[in-house]
Amino acid sequence: MSQAERIRAVAARLKAEGYDTAALERMKSTLDVEANQRQLEAEVQQEMAFALGRTGKKLEHALEALAAAELALEAAALEELPAAEALYEAARVAALEARRHYIIHREAIGIRDNRDVPDRYPIPERRASHR
Repeated sequence: MSQAERIRAVAARLKAEGYDTAALERMKSTLDVEANQRQLEAEVQQEMAFALGRTGKKLEHALEALAAAELALEAAALEELPAAEALYEAARVAALEARRHYIIHREAIGIRDNRDVPDRYPIPERRASHR
């Protein structure tokens, strides 16, 4: 007999003996272990989903920064190229790291097939230097 079943049995016995009180009802609802566990599991799953969403947002922001750095690199004058190339490469490395964190996070919550992630979140290869 589980703890919750024992508590329900005690509560039923007390109720049958005339001890039908608000405290008894609170005890029955508070000590329902299975319900509390289901609620806790639902809360944990919800937090895991929110956390994965936050990790995905970080990846999206890194990809946006990479796109902006790429535009700046393409528009850079010759004397600005070294700085623009460095900015682009730093943004590219940050995007790769953010994508790696996203994959790790997905694996940590049980999503094992991540083959589609590079296609959904493509990151260009390193560009040749113009120096």
